[in-house]
Amino acid sequence: MTTPSTSVPLRPAVFLDRDGTINEDVGYLSELSHLTLYPWAIDSVRLLKRAGYLVVMITNQGGIGRQMIRPEFVPRLHAVIDERLAAAGAVVDGWYFCPHHPEALTDDLRQACACRKPEPGMVLDAARDLGVDLARSWMVGDKWSDIQAGQRAGARGILLRTGWGVIEEDLRPAGQAVEAICDTLAGAVACILSADRGGPAAAAPGR
Repeated sequence: MTTPSTSVPLRPAVFLDRDGTINEDVGYLSELSHLTLYPWAIDSVRLLKRAGYLVVMITNQGGIGRQMIRPEFVPRLHAVIDERLAAAGAVVDGWYFCPHHPEALTDDLRQACACRKPEPGMVLDAARDLGVDLARSWMVGDKWSDIQAGQRAGARGILLRTGWGVIEEDLRPAGQAVEAICDTLAGAVACILSADRGGPAAAAPGR
C-alpha cells in the first residue's frame, strides 16, 4: 500500500530588501530614532500576505563588520519593525541579514561569503527554511545587487526608484534583465499581482 505524501507544497515568496525598500536609507541605520518606514510599506506587506505570498526580508548589514552597527542592534531593529507591521495586520515570515563586508575590521567578517548580495546565499537559506518555490518568487530592491541575488537563486526581480534606485536605474550593468522598474514598493506589489494573475508585470518600463 502506498502511503500518501505528507509533504507541504512549496509556496511563492516576495523577498524584500530593507533600506531604501521598506524604510528610508539613512546610510548605516544604527539607532531606532533613525528608522522611518515608507508610508506604503505596511500596506504593501499586508497585500502580499493576503495574496498568499511569504514575505522575507533580505538585507546586507556590512556595518556590523565595519563596527558601525552593534551586532545586537539589528535583531532589535527587526523586532521593532515586526511590531509596527503586526499592529497594522502585516507579517514578515523571516529576516535574513549578512554581517560581512570586504572592509570589515575583523578577519571573521572580512571574507568572500556566499550571503552578501549580489550572492544568493540569504535567498537560498530562506527558501530552504521556509519552503519557498523560487521559480514563482520575486526579489524587490533598490539596487542591482538585490536583483542579482534573487535572480541567481532563480527568482524574478523588480528594481525600485526609492533609496538608491533612482541612481541605480541609470547604472544598469550590461545585459542585466529585470521584470519591471517601479517608483515604490506599492507599485512593485501591483506588478507582482498582475504578473502572477497572467497580466503584464511591467507597469513601469523594465527596459
